[in-house]
Amino acid sequence: MTKLQPSLVKRQNLLVGALCTTYGLLYLGRVNISVVLPLLAIELDVSRAQVGVLGTVFFWTYAIGNFVNGELGSHVRPYRVIGVGLLVTAIVNLVFGFQTSLLLMLVLWGINGLAQSGGWPPIVRILAERLDPSRIKQVSTVIPFSYVIGTVVTWTLIGAISAGENWRLAFWLPGLILLLTAALWWKGGIDAPTTDSKGVRLSTIMAEARGVAFAMVVAALAGFVRNGTLIWLPTYILDSELIAENLVGAVAAITQLVAIPGILLARHSVVRSNRVLFTAALLLGATGFAFLLLTLAVGVSSIIVLCLAMMLLGGAFGLVTTSMPLILAPPGRASSIAGTLNMMATLAGGLAGFSIGALVERSGWTGVFGVWGIMLLLAAAVAWRRKHVEEVLAGLGQA
Repeated sequence: MTKLQPSLVKRQNLLVGALCTTYGLLYLGRVNISVVLPLLAIELDVSRAQVGVLGTVFFWTYAIGNFVNGELGSHVRPYRVIGVGLLVTAIVNLVFGFQTSLLLMLVLWGINGLAQSGGWPPIVRILAERLDPSRIKQVSTVIPFSYVIGTVVTWTLIGAISAGENWRLAFWLPGLILLLTAALWWKGGIDAPTTDSKGVRLSTIMAEARGVAFAMVVAALAGFVRNGTLIWLPTYILDSELIAENLVGAVAAITQLVAIPGILLARHSVVRSNRVLFTAALLLGATGFAFLLLTLAVGVSSIIVLCLAMMLLGGAFGLVTTSMPLILAPPGRASSIAGTLNMMATLAGGLAGFSIGALVERSGWTGVFGVWGIMLLLAAAVAWRRKHVEEVLAGLGQA
């Protein structure tokens, strides 16, 4: 392996840091709604299942947007796609804070999903085309820190400022911060190298989809669980009555912060073994068992087991959404593959928006944790069955 010059490593590290920060800030205008869902239900006089449709609409438009922006990001400057996404999500959050109608909120949050989808696929393309190939796998295990820390900061901040009738601040403050972020992004000019695009080809898209079909299944199963936790975990903590209401956001943030050791565990395994799919299968399986164990836990022990499950899920999901697209994508198609896998994860996450709310009302949280555990064990089985694909690609010089 060729050793990179220190100056090149420094420039690449700065690039990764800037992209991580940008994507993490996008979460201010995305997961902020999770903390205030119970408040919105009271404000609008609707059930939790009804207000949970906001999450469903977001994830489904985000899923569609991931496919569109993933393909778009392979043909146009990713710098522009990301910049437009930042600006639109800032405006949507500012306008959302003035609404009193669930219907208008649904429209706005659906637009937000489309805007947010302009972040991840183009960022993956920039990483794939600006980083030295020898560093791709290692760096891919770092990127998940962006959305974990983004979620932690958002839930802590929003939980502190939005108690009682101050829920509107949960959207106005992120909107202002994202306006500033958009301005800095346009000034920074971070982009991928210019390439000669041959245009969108349906045959290419279909062939790629067949090649990563197993990864799409894994992404869907893991996405249902991970995105479901983003929508509903603050509500579970509130329902547990173990935590004061004004601390729910902070405790929910801790369940995301513990994902950092999981990401470090995933990184250690990948760096040591150079095997992404193998590591993902093990972590997904361990997370599934942790959620099944959660069905038996009560009181404070339930929070401890929940933190363990979220730690493992953080490492597993990071590999699914970041490392897998980078190792499975053909040259020049990282944005498209990342968009496709993220589309599957968020389509499934959209189902969690209303289905988890309905399941809680009928079967309680024990039923939810049981379903999550089974789905993750299935994802682990699929990843384990196809773990040889990575070795095949490595032999061809792609992974």
